[in-house]
Amino acid sequence: MNPDQPLQPIPPTQPQGAQPNAWQQSQPAQDQAPFIPPPQQQGLPPQQYPAPQPGQNWAQPQAPQYDTAPQATQPPDSVPPAAQPTPEPIAHALYERPSDPTMHPMVVLQPGESIVTTIKRHPFGILSLYAWAILGITIAAVLAFVFLPSLLGQSSAATADPAIYAGLGIFVIIMVLVLLVATTVYWQNQWVVTTDSITQITQNGLFGRQVSQLSMDNLEDVTVNQDGIIPHLFKFGTLRVETAGEKAKFQFPYCPDPNTYARRILEVHEHFLEERRNIQNR
Repeated sequence: MNPDQPLQPIPPTQPQGAQPNAWQQSQPAQDQAPFIPPPQQQGLPPQQYPAPQPGQNWAQPQAPQYDTAPQATQPPDSVPPAAQPTPEPIAHALYERPSDPTMHPMVVLQPGESIVTTIKRHPFGILSLYAWAILGITIAAVLAFVFLPSLLGQSSAATADPAIYAGLGIFVIIMVLVLLVATTVYWQNQWVVTTDSITQITQNGLFGRQVSQLSMDNLEDVTVNQDGIIPHLFKFGTLRVETAGEKAKFQFPYCPDPNTYARRILEVHEHFLEERRNIQNR
């Protein structure tokens, strides 16, 4: 061998009986080129490196680069903030108070319900109470200034005992207070008719009140009772609503123009039943 002649790369020899690998089997025979190891593995100095053949590169293979920076991991059960379901807004109350501040707290309106009318008592009921009070005060005054001095042996009311005047004054004050309380109790009794129900507010005393409510679905009949010539002259009477249960529970004495209110309640009842049938037929 001539030492001045550059060495040719020696192709690797495959041991006898060795099977070709999968990559060699997949390549056609004409495309397989002999493997030539780089000059570094042959022990040659750099000045004796042979010229690389086409497809060969004597550069040292670089080690693969791996991203060793730690990556943030998410728990498998976590949900990204954008994908988390937003809570539903809190629904508003299904009931609302009427706009009238003097309305009883029991009177509440459902969605779509409205007040049709409010029925209060006829003034004749409280005026009759005033008449009886005035009659009582008159009788007390006659007794105090006419009959009581003669019974006590006094000639006239001018010389009567001052205790008589004090007693009469106390009686008048008591009667005035009773009238004020009776007036307040009297005007607190009312019916509130809505498109869905009837609310009856019965004031039995200064600190006694009963509130009942009747649905239009349970209403069966409406009747009016006017006995005597006075109810017909002053146009008041007793309005009564009959149900399947207690028939005497919903009645309203001293109702002004009871025939008009009875007709209005029946119209609301018919409208309520018609809406119910339309909903069922949908």
